[in-house]
Amino acid sequence: MAIDRPDPLFSETEADRRITGDRGDILATLAKADHRMLACDYRAASAFYGAVGRLAGSGRPIERSELLRARDAALWLDQRFGNVLREGLAAAGLDPAQRHPRFQKSLEIMMGQRQRDPVFTRFPQMPQSYFYPDLPQVEFADHAADQWREAVERQTATILAEAQVLLTDPASFLPYVQQTSERPQGDVHGLLGNADWSTCYLTDRGQPISERVALAPVSFETLDQDAPLCRIGTRAPSIMFSLLRAQSKIPPHTGMINTRLVCHLPLIVPPRCGFRVGGTTREWQVGELMVFDDSVEHEAWNDGDEDRLVLIFDVWRPELSADERAQVTALFAVVDAY
Repeated sequence: MAIDRPDPLFSETEADRRITGDRGDILATLAKADHRMLACDYRAASAFYGAVGRLAGSGRPIERSELLRARDAALWLDQRFGNVLREGLAAAGLDPAQRHPRFQKSLEIMMGQRQRDPVFTRFPQMPQSYFYPDLPQVEFADHAADQWREAVERQTATILAEAQVLLTDPASFLPYVQQTSERPQGDVHGLLGNADWSTCYLTDRGQPISERVALAPVSFETLDQDAPLCRIGTRAPSIMFSLLRAQSKIPPHTGMINTRLVCHLPLIVPPRCGFRVGGTTREWQVGELMVFDDSVEHEAWNDGDEDRLVLIFDVWRPELSADERAQVTALFAVVDAY
């Protein structure tokens, strides 16, 4: 399949300006996709061409010829990505014969070669980015047997003290959902740029942020040494303090992947706070770890008069073997190099 070199309707600066003013501007989104294609930023181009199709489906007007051009570009990019993925996995020693059966199924689902098996539950695993099949359906995980749990919970008081130091610097906590021109964005449940849900990261792209870790050494080292952190190249682990302002909520949403579990260590919990995962609602208890599958729909609220604060980090799902974890990590190394 061959496609013509795109000729953007206007400059990328103008496209960014228009998208900032109206994230549903379909012509600006198409121009952004074209510029990313010309820059050989194929992942971004694919995302923006895909957004053109979604916007057209929602009724945004666009000439048929331009819509078909965006569709053809998206198909070409899908084919290119498939070729790159196959070559990258082969270079990593992961030919089909070497792949774990569940990992192979995940690839087929990712590439649209296979449908997910039906799940007869109200709240299935619905990760936004990557689905790994045949994992048990859980909401809150039973971690009573986890040896690392007590090591983390024992440090609650020290972790809280370190978090309070970070809280003295308002610049440390920023809205969880940041504005970006790198990928298409909706209103993200009203959270885009909203400081009601703010976070202070101790890691960035899987690596420690030295100046933050220097202020919260026990918080970082406890997890780094004791918890089975989900380590996926430049993607994970993700370690952060999460602040939910008084009289605020985080609407229902799902996370990016289902090969991990997300952990909350509650540090400050005012009355009238709650957390729902799937069909189960619980209250945070200071110093008691809460472990859940964030690929299941979940939401949080703080109806109290003080801010709520938790430490958040991610660990591997225990059902994944060492080989499976290595193969998932290799997959994302290929994806992130694309």
